Amino acid sequence: MADTPSPLPSLFSLIRETLAPDVQPFLASKATLVDISHTLEDCIIRNQLPSVIFTGFQESSHWREETQRYLELANIASSICIFAGGIPPVPEERHIAVTLASDDPLRQEWFLLVLTEWFCAVLCGLDNQVPVEREADRSFATLLTFQPEVVDAVLNRLIPVVERYRPDRAAELDHARTQFPPCNPRGPYLTQIVADMVAHLQRRYDNQRQLTDQLKELNERQSTLEETIAQLAAPVVPLFEGVLLMPLVGTIDSRRAQHVMEHLLSSIAEQMADVVIIDITGVPMVDTAVANYLLQTIRAARLLGAQVIITGISAAIAQTMINLGIDLGDVRTRSTLREGIMTALELSGMEIRPRS
Repeated sequence: MADTPSPLPSLFSLIRETLAPDVQPFLASKATLVDISHTLEDCIIRNQLPSVIFTGFQESSHWREETQRYLELANIASSICIFAGGIPPVPEERHIAVTLASDDPLRQEWFLLVLTEWFCAVLCGLDNQVPVEREADRSFATLLTFQPEVVDAVLNRLIPVVERYRPDRAAELDHARTQFPPCNPRGPYLTQIVADMVAHLQRRYDNQRQLTDQLKELNERQSTLEETIAQLAAPVVPLFEGVLLMPLVGTIDSRRAQHVMEHLLSSIAEQMADVVIIDITGVPMVDTAVANYLLQTIRAARLLGAQVIITGISAAIAQTMINLGIDLGDVRTRSTLREGIMTALELSGMEIRPRS
């Protein structure tokens, strides 16, 4: 049984070896690779340049995203050779399809090689295979060159790949490449390509900046909303002169507890309160953390000269606090808000009398 030929080395490695040692790859997202590819292809489409195109999409699903574009290119180019992990869904008379084996190094690369009478170019991105949430954010180590000797070296690597997978079309493709020998850029096309690349990058930068501005605005709105919610979640209500009420509703976490303390202390200082009622009737659970938050708030309020009354301690919460070993010490507690208000009046030297 004949041995299966081993895959040829990757294009990326070949390009790195052929380029000058000081030319280093740059990191590009898939979206950027698509932009650069489109720039080269658009130059051919816009100027109706006869050409030969070799392109690799890794998987056939990636090729499908470009189907319409390549049907348009097929009306201009003399030959298009597409390398992918599946069969492109278009009639093959419009292109040469090369279905790569799963272990072929080209399956890990995104590449585009263009031959025209006026310029040649090769773009190659090696998939970093880093998991990302969005397909467009996949990253590639990328090389782009217009040097004829590099393009020629890549061609000499790709033709054997075609011979291996598609011997029936290899001679046709080899003949097509002879129509456009790799050459140094001539005419206005390189300038067009560079200008288009800059325009693509500028649009991407503008879009990114717009998204950043929108995100900043959303964050500011969220901060404002959170501040409003926090204030509503810990309101301070003046009941009588020198008496404040802070009703707490819902779960108390560390962030909210900090806001409760800050808001209450600032209210005590601003209104020169002598008595503060903290009503926890609406707090569903009091655990060690909540109790510690309350004790810290009470101590801080006392430092400002205010007496604190805790109301709304139900029988269930009282039992929980006993089981947890929580000791409120000498803190005044009342089971209902009504009782707390009466105590606050007594501490303030006031009373409620019926009208005579």
